[in-house]
Amino acid sequence: MEKSQLRQVIIDQQVSFRKREELVFRDIDLERYLRGNEIVIISGIRRCGKSSLLKLIAGQLEGVKFYVDFDDIRLSDFKVGNYQDLQDLVIELYGKEMEKNGTGQIYYFFDEIQNVPLWERWLNNLYKEGKKVFATGSNSQLLSSEISTFLTGRNKVLRLFPFSFKEFLRLKGIEITGEEIEADLLTSSKKAEIFSYFLEYFESGGFPLVLKSRDLELSRGYFEDILNKDVLVRYNIREGRALKDLALFLLSNVGKAYSYPTLRSITGIKSLSTIKNYIDYFQNVFLLYQVPRFDYSLKKQKVSSSKIYTIDNSFLKTVAFNFSENEGQRLENLVLVELLRRKKELYYHSEKKECDFVLREGLRVSEAIQVSVNLNNPETKKREIEGLKEAMEAYKLDRGLLLTFEEDDILDTGGREIVVKPVWRWLLK
Repeated sequence: MEKSQLRQVIIDQQVSFRKREELVFRDIDLERYLRGNEIVIISGIRRCGKSSLLKLIAGQLEGVKFYVDFDDIRLSDFKVGNYQDLQDLVIELYGKEMEKNGTGQIYYFFDEIQNVPLWERWLNNLYKEGKKVFATGSNSQLLSSEISTFLTGRNKVLRLFPFSFKEFLRLKGIEITGEEIEADLLTSSKKAEIFSYFLEYFESGGFPLVLKSRDLELSRGYFEDILNKDVLVRYNIREGRALKDLALFLLSNVGKAYSYPTLRSITGIKSLSTIKNYIDYFQNVFLLYQVPRFDYSLKKQKVSSSKIYTIDNSFLKTVAFNFSENEGQRLENLVLVELLRRKKELYYHSEKKECDFVLREGLRVSEAIQVSVNLNNPETKKREIEGLKEAMEAYKLDRGLLLTFEEDDILDTGGREIVVKPVWRWLLK
């Protein structure tokens, strides 16, 4: 692209990046990523707040900040030769400021870095020159493969999700500490207020702009952008209808076990490898997540059916079919995302009974979690407790966790303790 065109885009973007706005601080140890000269890669689904996080990081740093948004359509003709043009623009726009502060310190901030060619080599060059770089990306496979090839040992990866419930409350002006929750120090009115906000979060999900604008339909546009820009174009897929049908089916059946042959018969996609590839693509762009069935035999685990979940509950309201009434699966999905946010290694348990989640640490299962809207129905209560109890016995656990909307209790099941806890309290611990 012409240097004059690039120059105008970059000038526009510098102004936008410096624009003052109210930003919600994320529950991230930013200091860990500010230290050292490693390249910081921020990965996550579109619209989860990666650009805002770059601004938060920039606000913590003293020195020149140079920003480029490679998702800007005006940069669609960006070529390898334009990297030198960017370096020239840094000197033109900030050379005097760098001389004035005497350090020559400059920080680079790049949005959606995977959109431009040979980005990993360019970042490597900046690293060798001693520059500190922060970059975002929306494709885990592209980022991880290029990082492992060119940037091994020279990067830190920060995985970003849509807002957690605690961050959602911060957006509403409410700060709650884990100590307040654990010690049960909240007043009745404060608990009622938080539960009301939890119901809103449960319905709306955590996309920042969806929450700020109170416009749930924005997530439908996000879904279309993810399919069209991040999957169809990126992976050169011709069968767009089949791809979308598969995505819609999986979103409409979160929390249910499936196999590739089952999906083939339901979707009409003839090739099992195509179905597997499509699901891999959905995971690469952070839209969907697979949770495998736990088995000590890796071979058996690989051939067992997996469950699918999505990154944000808003998709279950705006995109999935007939999902508005299925509170149980939506609550289960919400718990799944929080467990991923906490970097847990997840499986589900299925033998004679079933348990929604078992967490693995090293060689052992460390926790079993069951999720249910409520325990009002005796049959439901029996099924949930028996499934959790079977998992506890299978993995020699003395305690299990049963998450519900509002119930709070401790159950003794023959020497094994089941803690029944409201999801909103668990989310805030």
